[in-house]
Amino acid sequence: MNILLEKLNPLITKCGLDNTDNLELLRVPCKKLGVRPAHLVFSLLVTSLISIVLGIAARFLSTFVSMIYPAYRSIKAIETSNKDDDKQWLSYWILFSIITLADSTIGCLLEFIPFYHVLKLSIFVVLFHPNINGAEKVYLTFVQPLYLKYHQKIDEKLNKVTDRF
Repeated sequence: MNILLEKLNPLITKCGLDNTDNLELLRVPCKKLGVRPAHLVFSLLVTSLISIVLGIAARFLSTFVSMIYPAYRSIKAIETSNKDDDKQWLSYWILFSIITLADSTIGCLLEFIPFYHVLKLSIFVVLFHPNINGAEKVYLTFVQPLYLKYHQKIDEKLNKVTDRF
C-alpha cells in the first residue's frame, strides 16, 4: 500500500496539498494509520469528487468543499500580520455570496445542467486555489467596476433606509 501512496506524491504536490501535512488535527490519526496527512486529504477529495460526479450528496459536498478550505484560509489570513492575503479571501467570500444567492434563486433550473455541481465546485476551486487567486482577479475584473459605478447610489438608498430606523 505504501508503494501506491508514494506514487501519489507527485500528484499531491501538483495539487498543492503538501501543506496539509502540517495540519495538527490530522497528524495523530494519520500516524496511527501510517499515512501522510496529504494522502488522507487527497483520498477524501477524490472520494468527494467521485461522489459529486455520481450525484451522491452532490449539493452538500460541493458546498462543504467550497466552504471548509476557504474558511480555514480566511481565519489564517486574519491571524497573520500580512494583509496581502486578506483581499483574496474577502473577494472569495463576496463571490461565494453572489454565487450562493444565484444558486438559491435559480438553482432548481441549474440542477438540470449535467454535472452542474462538478462545474460549480470547479468554479469555487479556481476562486480559492492559492496558485490561481481567482477570486481577487474576478473581483477586480467584474465586481469592483460595478461597485465603483453604483456605490454612491447604493449608499444613498441605504442611508435613507437606515435613517428611518
